[in-house]
Amino acid sequence: MISVYLINYVLKAVCIIIVITFHGFLTALTSRLMGDKTNSTENMLTLNPIKHFEPLGFLLFLFFGFGWGQPVKASSYNYKNRKTGLLMTGLVPIAAGVVLGAVLILIAKPLSYSGINWAVYAVVFAGNLGTTALNFALFNIIPIYPLSGSKILTAILSPNGVVKYTQMENILQIILMIAIIMGLLKTPLFLIDQFVSGMIG
Repeated sequence: MISVYLINYVLKAVCIIIVITFHGFLTALTSRLMGDKTNSTENMLTLNPIKHFEPLGFLLFLFFGFGWGQPVKASSYNYKNRKTGLLMTGLVPIAAGVVLGAVLILIAKPLSYSGINWAVYAVVFAGNLGTTALNFALFNIIPIYPLSGSKILTAILSPNGVVKYTQMENILQIILMIAIIMGLLKTPLFLIDQFVSGMIG
């Protein structure tokens, strides 16, 4: 039994690392395309998992189901259009995560009915990776730093609202971590995930 749990955690960890790396790379790429050429963005414009790894976010993700990677510290003042840049930098990784999750889940379904031996492993991996990508994308809609939703929110808020939001950032992060650890996000995000999965298949 111990070996089964260990394999499950290793598989989950691999899926988390892939998804976090994919999300972080797309965030940096989008920010770069929007006009941000700062070193902080350039350093994250890589598929090297080490650059996107954030210990606390990873551990929360692994043991409690939700977490984050190393945030891309983009400078929105370098965007050609600040509001558009922030919106795109927040929305593109989320949309890509939903698409990736949907594609992998769609691939896994027909494989699960085939008689090919290797298909069992492919189904397990594709299914886990697809579910992880979908859950991570939906989780990132929450408008709290370091999640992508925070970029979307700051694009919508007035300058005054951004200042007030920044002042509350630390408190909101603590509330978010408590919600993750206590499992308060599992039910609402599970229902959304089930709805999206139902739309897919």
